[in-house]
Amino acid sequence: MNIISVYYFGINTVIGPAIREELNMKKKNLFGYDMTEIKNINEELVIEILNEVMSDDKSICRCQLCIEDIYALSLNKLPALYVQSTFKENTFRGYDLTKILDREKVEKAVFDAANKVSKNPYH
Repeated sequence: MNIISVYYFGINTVIGPAIREELNMKKKNLFGYDMTEIKNINEELVIEILNEVMSDDKSICRCQLCIEDIYALSLNKLPALYVQSTFKENTFRGYDLTKILDREKVEKAVFDAANKVSKNPYH
């Protein structure tokens, strides 16, 4: 069974494949336009930093549920920064993304999430 864990207002919950597909379909199509290329660029930075943290700290559980919980908790601590697929490298509508993306803030969110999940894993 393909399920995902969602951290929602402090409560871990599990979403089954039917609900997951329904959520994906709603995102994919809006007035007939494909929305899959709209990206939260903080997600990419969280994944990059989480990979670094996981390779440095072998004490963090590596099961899918714990990794997903750390990922979701990290993103919930950060503002969403959605961009279109057509944005230029490191700029979006005139903004310098290197000034908007605060790596230290993202690192703190990932570390805090990893500590929280490690202290109280869902499994």
